[in-house]
Amino acid sequence: MKFIYTTDRLYLRTLDERSADKILEFYNAGRDVFSKVESEKPSSFYTLSYQATLASMEFKAFLDGTYMRYYLFDITEPDTIIGTVSFSYFMPMPYYSCIIGYKLLPGYCKKGYATEAVSFLTGCLFKEHKVHRIEAFCLPDNTPSINLLLRTGFEFESVAKSAIRLKDGFTDHRRYVLIDYDS
Repeated sequence: MKFIYTTDRLYLRTLDERSADKILEFYNAGRDVFSKVESEKPSSFYTLSYQATLASMEFKAFLDGTYMRYYLFDITEPDTIIGTVSFSYFMPMPYYSCIIGYKLLPGYCKKGYATEAVSFLTGCLFKEHKVHRIEAFCLPDNTPSINLLLRTGFEFESVAKSAIRLKDGFTDHRRYVLIDYDS
């Protein structure tokens, strides 16, 4: 996978610790929304040093091919992170699978940015990383996420009971899959 991609309206870029200030700004801007659907973060998560360390680790994992996070930038605002798409938990042969995660700042929702980024990056992952199956998990009441997954070709597979720990304990999540039948 490349470090930078360009779509019709987005720059999709990997970042390292030199961008920790922009990454922290992004997480602070989306904190209230993201905290409702993600696992609880340590209090130090919202510090520059934490984000610099995390960005460095994620960049190294990207180079190793074990984790990929792309930061989304609107082409008209090339210095502002508006979202992320990540791929994690890569499982080699015989599975050839991984898990996708994504988030978008509220002001950029319902404008097609997430659809554009997820569609583009899943296509790249199938071609360049030889993944066969991409899984996504979302809360049963997260209609925007469900709609995004369906728009980008994911299919509902099952309910993963008590699958992910959020603030209030373990919660059921809907599991969606996107399969490259040509691989």
